[in-house]
Amino acid sequence: MPSPRSLAVALALLAAAPLTMAATAPATALTCRFQPAAEGTGRVSVSFTLRNAGPQDLHLLRWGSPFEGAWFGPFMTVRTAKGELKFQGAMRKRGDPSAEDYLLLPAGQSVAATVTLNDAFTLPTSGPLTLQAAWRWHDVMSNGTPPRPRDRHRGLDQDCGSFTLTR
Repeated sequence: MPSPRSLAVALALLAAAPLTMAATAPATALTCRFQPAAEGTGRVSVSFTLRNAGPQDLHLLRWGSPFEGAWFGPFMTVRTAKGELKFQGAMRKRGDPSAEDYLLLPAGQSVAATVTLNDAFTLPTSGPLTLQAAWRWHDVMSNGTPPRPRDRHRGLDQDCGSFTLTR
């Protein structure tokens, strides 16, 4: 027979489980896809589409994602036949976010962003590129108004898939 203490711990964990699931469930409705395009100049642009298929509006902290508007973190890996290319974009250290650092993505809506791969990687002039896009939303809010202090952030990993671009 379990001890009263272990029974109390088990009941406390069981009681907390639905709250944890409810807090993270809306964010799992995020879907992402991307499409690279090689330009005749040797530049490669990558267009991202993020969709909120859930029932609640979401506030997403843009940091380190393509929706920040520039390469402030390695949200993509690039491989050639010779191996993985080194990320050469900027890296930022940050304090608490401002409201403007969040992207509002209403329920049922999509948002798009385009970045240029050459701004963060030294690309070879020819040959296939295997691209993998993934990042962490440092904070996802399904209720309330941003910003939220860093010590209260609730993050979410975002996988956007992979693509092989033949040039």
